[in-house]
Amino acid sequence: MFVTSFNLVILGSALLSIVGDRPNNRTLHYIFKPVTMLLLIGYVMMQGLPDNTFAYAMFVGLLFSLMGDVFLMLPKERFIEGLASFLVAHIAYIVAFYQLFDWQLTWWWALSLAVFAVLFYSLLAKHLGALKIPVIVYISVIIAMVWLAGELFWQSSNYLSLTLLIGAVVFACSDSALAWNKFKKPFKGAQWAILLTYFFAQWMLSQAILLS
Repeated sequence: MFVTSFNLVILGSALLSIVGDRPNNRTLHYIFKPVTMLLLIGYVMMQGLPDNTFAYAMFVGLLFSLMGDVFLMLPKERFIEGLASFLVAHIAYIVAFYQLFDWQLTWWWALSLAVFAVLFYSLLAKHLGALKIPVIVYISVIIAMVWLAGELFWQSSNYLSLTLLIGAVVFACSDSALAWNKFKKPFKGAQWAILLTYFFAQWMLSQAILLS
C-alpha cells in the first residue's frame, strides 16, 4: 500500500512539473522537476539501497540526473553543465550495467544502434555550432548505455534486465526528443514527449536498483 501511494505521489509530482512548464510562468516546473527526482531518490533510500556496486553506481546516476535537472532549469548558458551532469549519470549507469555483463556480443544490436546514432547526428550536425563535439560524446555514451542494456537482456532475459532495457531505451527517446526540439525544430507537445519519457525512464531505473 505504501509503495503504491508513494508511486502515485511521484506520478503527481511529475505531472505537475510537465503541466507547469509554460513560457509565461515556469514556477511549478522549477519546483516539481527536482522534487520528482528527489522523491525517486528518497523512494530508493526508504526501500533500502542494496549493498552492491550495481546499486551504488545506479544511485550515483540518479544523483547526477538531479544535478542535470537543476542546471537545465537555469538560464541557457548552463546547458553545458547540464549536459555534463547527464553525461556523468549515463556513465554511472554504464558502470552499473557492466557489473552484470558477461561479454556476450550481439552484433546486429550494436550495428543497429550505431547506424541510428550516425543518422540522428547527421540530422542535427549543422544546427549544433560549437556543441558538435560535446553532442558527439553525449550521443556515444547514451548509445553505449542502450547497447549494454540490450546485451544484458539478450544475455539473461530476466525482469531486472528487461527493466534496465526499457529504462535505457526510453531515456534515449527522451534525449532524442530534447535534442530534436532544441537543435533541429521545436515541435508541438515537446515537453510532454521529453518529460514523460524522462520521468518514466528514471522510474524504471530506480526500480532496477531495488531488484538487484
